[in-house]
Amino acid sequence: MAGSDSVTVYEALAEAGGMTRYGIPYYRLPPEALDNDVDVIVSMGVEIRYNTRVGSDITMEELQRQHDAVLLAIGLQMGCSTRIPGSDHPRVFRAVDLLRMAGAGEDFETPRQAIVIGGGNVAMDIARTLARLQKQHYHEVKITVLAMEREADFLADPVEIREAREEGIHIIDARGPREVMVENDELTGLKTWRVKAIFDEQGRFAPTYDEADEQFHPGDMVVEAIGQMADVSILGDELTESLEWNRGRIQIDRDGRTAVDWLWAAGDMVTGPDVVHAVADGHRVAASIDSRCQPWRAKRRLVDPSSREAALLTRRAHSARGEAK
Repeated sequence: MAGSDSVTVYEALAEAGGMTRYGIPYYRLPPEALDNDVDVIVSMGVEIRYNTRVGSDITMEELQRQHDAVLLAIGLQMGCSTRIPGSDHPRVFRAVDLLRMAGAGEDFETPRQAIVIGGGNVAMDIARTLARLQKQHYHEVKITVLAMEREADFLADPVEIREAREEGIHIIDARGPREVMVENDELTGLKTWRVKAIFDEQGRFAPTYDEADEQFHPGDMVVEAIGQMADVSILGDELTESLEWNRGRIQIDRDGRTAVDWLWAAGDMVTGPDVVHAVADGHRVAASIDSRCQPWRAKRRLVDPSSREAALLTRRAHSARGEAK
């Protein structure tokens, strides 16, 4: 921000980039390209404090005390769960967690056969990531993507669906997950029913199924890619109650300002998963914060007793009082 005293980024993980590093597969956005962008940002004087998790390592109250303005841009780092029987098995993963682990190079034991639940771009991303790992480890691909929607209604871009198939991924539409199957504590697959309808006459989510059309899909890992949400627990109860909300998302004005005068919010957590819009948010919010901070910086310069300007003003004041006498 132009004229700002300092900018500090608090990063919970070991490398900067958020969802662009840990949510976008390496084959789509090479980490080297992201590293170059981060280097440019740091060269401009931005301080990045790595492995510092807001909410545990530092609180929002501390951030408020230490800074004139705070921007919340935490992304959608938490995956949603189907909550079907067996979904609490340790070999059932959320797609965002698995993408983060893959991006960080963590070992999660590449599955021999995996089932991905979901029809969006994230489902295709994790399916293709697992497919490439399977090729490296086992020289074959055994990935099945199951979605409740008809393929024509998938949220994934058509090109993503086509490229997933080109990598050997099997895609089945109109299947509703009913139970993660487990035998002797080992995950063996997923039971599904055919989906007749997803919404009721009022447009509410109320799936109906053909229970007679039941299928078993074998696998040793299940990945849920059915939605993401922000971890707003870092805000604490008091701040959460002070903010305005809309369907689980923080309400902001056009410049990213929240109902609390020192807090802004931007990116995926307020607009949904979209890198282009998140970057645009960053430019707009930076300008808003800079505009807001300019009077504060001017005020600090006037009242800071340690500044040379304050000392000069003090001497002038004393001189003026002496002349008045």
